Amino acid sequence: MPQENLRKETCRDELQYIGLRISYFRKMQNMTQAQLAEKVHISKNYLSHIESGSSNKAVSLPLLIEISKALNIALSVLVDLDDFNSSKDKIRQQFDEIKIMFEEMKKFNEDLDKMMSEMDRVNLE
Repeated sequence: MPQENLRKETCRDELQYIGLRISYFRKMQNMTQAQLAEKVHISKNYLSHIESGSSNKAVSLPLLIEISKALNIALSVLVDLDDFNSSKDKIRQQFDEIKIMFEEMKKFNEDLDKMMSEMDRVNLE
């Protein structure tokens, strides 16, 4: 994958994560999308796209600052990508552990099949 596409994909993932955080903090304050959108002077539809990560355009830093102020949280909390990256690493580690577990189960099933075949062969004799 070319570097440009990889960068866009990574940015899209991070923007989705930031959108989820905006949605989380908004809901924690019992605020509707319409209320937050009005506070930061954008449409409810645009806020919905930001929160879902489906916005076709990048979210500007001034808008993120306004959103963090409207939510009464620090901008650094809103865009904490260290948490995002550590979550991805944890998920990847869990998948690796599950893969190993399935491989061990597969081996166990193969051994069990051999034992059953051996038992069937012994019973036939």
